[in-house]
Amino acid sequence: MHRSGTGFFLIFIALVSLAVLSGCVGKGTSTEPGTGVLTVTLAPATNVSLELGSTQNFTASARNGSGGAVIGVVQYKSDNNASLTISSGGVACAGAWNSLSNPTVCTPGVAGIANVTAVINGVSSAPTTVYVHQHIQNIQITPVDIPTDPCFSQGVTWNFQATAYGANKVDITNTVGNFAWTSSPANVLTVDDIVGLPNNQIQVTAKDPGMTTIIASASGTTSTPFSYTTCLVKSIKLQIQGISGNSTTINAGGAKTLLADVVDTLGVSLTKPSLTWSTSNPEVATVSTAGVVTGRQEAGAANISASCTPPTCNIGVLPGMPIYSSGGIAANGQPAFGVITTHVTQTKPPVATAWTATTDCNNLFNCTSVMFAVTAGSTPIGSSVVLPYTPNSLMFNPGGTRAYLGSDMGLMFVDVSAQTLTVSTISSATTPCNVAVCGKPLAFSADGNKVVVSDTTTIPNQVYIFDAAHATNPPVDLLIDGATSAAFSPDQMKLFIVTNQGKLYVYSTVDAMLSVPVAAPAQGLAFSPDGSFAYIAGAPENEVSGVATCNLKDMGASSALASNPLLVFPLPGIEENVTSPDQSVIQQTLMALAPPNVQFLTATFTHSVLGQADQFTCDGADSQTTPTFSSFQAVVPPVNLGQGDFVPLYSRLTGDGSQFIVVAQNIPAVLVFDVASGTTSAFPLADGDVPRAATSTLDGTQIFVAACQTLADDDETPPYQRCIDGGSVHIVNVQQGGDIQQVPYTNVNTGDSMCSNLDAAHPCTPNLVAVRPQ
Repeated sequence: MHRSGTGFFLIFIALVSLAVLSGCVGKGTSTEPGTGVLTVTLAPATNVSLELGSTQNFTASARNGSGGAVIGVVQYKSDNNASLTISSGGVACAGAWNSLSNPTVCTPGVAGIANVTAVINGVSSAPTTVYVHQHIQNIQITPVDIPTDPCFSQGVTWNFQATAYGANKVDITNTVGNFAWTSSPANVLTVDDIVGLPNNQIQVTAKDPGMTTIIASASGTTSTPFSYTTCLVKSIKLQIQGISGNSTTINAGGAKTLLADVVDTLGVSLTKPSLTWSTSNPEVATVSTAGVVTGRQEAGAANISASCTPPTCNIGVLPGMPIYSSGGIAANGQPAFGVITTHVTQTKPPVATAWTATTDCNNLFNCTSVMFAVTAGSTPIGSSVVLPYTPNSLMFNPGGTRAYLGSDMGLMFVDVSAQTLTVSTISSATTPCNVAVCGKPLAFSADGNKVVVSDTTTIPNQVYIFDAAHATNPPVDLLIDGATSAAFSPDQMKLFIVTNQGKLYVYSTVDAMLSVPVAAPAQGLAFSPDGSFAYIAGAPENEVSGVATCNLKDMGASSALASNPLLVFPLPGIEENVTSPDQSVIQQTLMALAPPNVQFLTATFTHSVLGQADQFTCDGADSQTTPTFSSFQAVVPPVNLGQGDFVPLYSRLTGDGSQFIVVAQNIPAVLVFDVASGTTSAFPLADGDVPRAATSTLDGTQIFVAACQTLADDDETPPYQRCIDGGSVHIVNVQQGGDIQQVPYTNVNTGDSMCSNLDAAHPCTPNLVAVRPQ
């Protein structure tokens, strides 16, 4: 009895232990509370669409009450084995596997719907629905209800459905399940998350004006694209909040809100228009995406306009079709305008700082160039920074945050607002030039991010566009021969480039680059106040012409000038008269520099709201999306500046359009032309120095002239001229009587030398200078 009792006890202990172990393994848990399986997740968890005979991998995971992972044996189940079987490893077959434990062949079954679940330790996942269907031959998209209009106004919702067809055009939509929906280009519509829609339907909401295509796909088959249009912008009319008319005045630093009345092609007013606001003079006033105009620190005037500009508005329309603001009657019944002129007043001119450098190193080995700040006062020579390459040009971006210096070795820039000045280069390499961005800067975009650089040394010649906002991207490289002048449209959609070969090139991020011949090698470019066209000086010779921004349509030319214009300067103030509910007439005065004269011109043009659907195009010479000159006349007689024929080194119209400043070769003076009186004042440079370069403040109160007492040809680098005596920067203040201060620079290796390692026979003196915008 004793031996038998002992055996029974051992057997009992073994059975209890086996039960405990069995509980641990079978349940995937321990004796700790909260460690058993609480949830099971199956992936994919969303509906799946499978063609007969195809496969799909499933995986499952378990979590306990504490969120921790639990390891356990997974059992996969299908509730419709006629349509779908699933292996023990989680591979589903749209049909029948030859073996669930070792599947190798999936034999197609019948179309149907199956629900797949995963079970771990007795806990089941939520089911994933699998739609098993025949091969989809094609998918067609149609609106659920036929729309009555050709487009959808912003905010309008509409349902679309996809129909899937199998062999012999049999509708198999009900067996396909959910469709994946996409649209391209983006932002024309949004896809709404609507519960309860059938699997083959979608609801979309019209977002930004433009054209897109909707695409539905299932089981690797993509539908025929369905064209969808959020109604394009038809008109933009501007008003000043709380003020009638098209002109307003604010103090420097002040702000004014502009209102845009935007209507689409169905006549619906848009509450959320995706407009681009533009300023003709970013040094005077900036404008936000909400139409708030803010005056900067210098006096002047800026024309503010708005446009529906691709690629953010009228999306997907090719060629890109911008719609510019135009005058008429707004929805509130009051006159509205295409351009708002903002005058900025400044009671005290800001202290001006210029920066100066030299080309005198001339790329010589071991010669280092230096850039200096120059300010009127007892310590005129300010901060300095050593440059890695010999510069060939010096320009500031409109915001005044960066000074850009071109060179034969690559583009340099200095963030002059930084506490510690450092020079950066576009690339650490100096070759090739399309990487280093060699050449001379020609123009900046209004936001100050993009700089256009002309490389006339590399063969073939090239033009580069560097974007500081995307500095890691390679610069745009354009093969353009002999680029001499460039200008961005105010909305920055297009870049106009003229060459000495009689060509106008137009670059856009939306459209392919185009070129059109111009009648003469043009030099000067300037855009109209609304940005809808550009003025070109000297094309044809002795005239100024207009070229439409939209389609490069030739708008015609002015009457003949007395001499060939080199540059054209639109005066900031304009007259705009509303002539009908959908049209206004704009008159703008321009001034052309045509040595020995300046000559005024008056351009009158209309800009009408588009009417017919076939007008909504930028393609072709007959497009109606551009303004037309009513007249374009030169005002005679021209005004002779009294200096004979001359070659301008620098010219600038002041910010308020009241004065015109000219500094010319071999004329030892600063010429200031008063626009109102038509008279010219000459402010002589001290010691009769000869100008080499010049710059001025926007208000024209201070002009900085890099000048030299004695210029001579450098025999080593003909025809380069070098200053051998008296190099300095002259500070001319027209309010205080003229040349008030001369800032000399010594020759070599001192604190104020412009370069190093040159001997006394080859002095370094300033011949590059630029005022920093305030």
